[in-house]
Amino acid sequence: MRPELRDFIKKIPKKRGYRFKSIYPKPEIVNLKDLEICFNEGELVNPEILLQKGLIGRIKGKVPAVKILGSGELKKKLKIENCLMSEPVKKALKIK
Repeated sequence: MRPELRDFIKKIPKKRGYRFKSIYPKPEIVNLKDLEICFNEGELVNPEILLQKGLIGRIKGKVPAVKILGSGELKKKLKIENCLMSEPVKKALKIK
């Protein structure tokens, strides 16, 4: 006869495996070329404005986090708030 606790421990998955889904939502992706097309010089860029312009969509009724990637080139000066940025974007915009 085996102890009940050992039976319980044996039933618990030991590894995450291929069916694991992260409990944290991934940020929406926006590229520099999209910002170049949709925004004018000196405009503010934040998740709410990106949602209004249709570059991102809501996730479960909420405004998602946004990550800006370095695909394309940005020639305009924009004010970026509350957005994550990749390393190439930080270098291109000279942000520490």
